Amino acid sequence: MPDKTDMDRNWPVMVSTVLLSGAVAAAVAAATLRYGVEEPPGVASVRLGEITTAYTTRAASEGRMVEDVRAWGESLEAALDHVARRHRLVLVPARAVAAGAPDMTPYVEAALERFLARGAASSHSPAGNAP
Repeated sequence: MPDKTDMDRNWPVMVSTVLLSGAVAAAVAAATLRYGVEEPPGVASVRLGEITTAYTTRAASEGRMVEDVRAWGESLEAALDHVARRHRLVLVPARAVAAGAPDMTPYVEAALERFLARGAASSHSPAGNAP
């Protein structure tokens, strides 16, 4: 069994070994997280109130049928899903987001127009599966 003098002499070596092992483990963990895990999605806002108010006002003045409103709602859902996936974002209503989050409303409106123009709401079953 080693005596106290041997342990006193080996103490710096043991501490160095433990610290080096910890540093190597930390470096491997950081590399695994950085290069092995997909980056999480960002957060952005959409002014859903403005989009729906504009459509509701227009639909009421044009006397739209319930089926048209339902198709518009499905297309809106498909557009939101499309923009979120394409830009790797979680979209939330603008009022729920702190200042500084990107506003994706123009992208959602453009996607909504494309889906409505080609009848995407009626050509696929749940809106979440839109292209």
